[in-house]
Amino acid sequence: MFGKVGHALQQHLYDTIDIYCITVILVLSETISLRLPRETVRKLREIADKEGKNRSTLIREMLEHGVKEKSIDQAVELYRAGQVTGWRAAQLSGVSLWNFYKILGEKGVLFQYSEHDLEEDLKT
Repeated sequence: MFGKVGHALQQHLYDTIDIYCITVILVLSETISLRLPRETVRKLREIADKEGKNRSTLIREMLEHGVKEKSIDQAVELYRAGQVTGWRAAQLSGVSLWNFYKILGEKGVLFQYSEHDLEEDLKT
């Protein structure tokens, strides 16, 4: 797809990093390889050094944080679209109902709660 020049350029601009994901309960791990721009790798190294962590630990923490934030964003969008109640959105995002409503306020999402929502929440 890139040809010889494009492939050489791609190899020059990106580094491959192996990420090890370990699940303690099942004692399983999986290696994920990804290509990152050299500048990103440099920044990761700098941050890891400043925090006194190895690069793998830092990347794992950043991914976990990103996954958490993404699940919250998705739950907020479902709530905003009226597809789930606040209670269900909180469950989907993995936060308490109180924290979910706090997040809604921070994101400027109007609170919406009807009798139907109450009935749905009471069922779960």
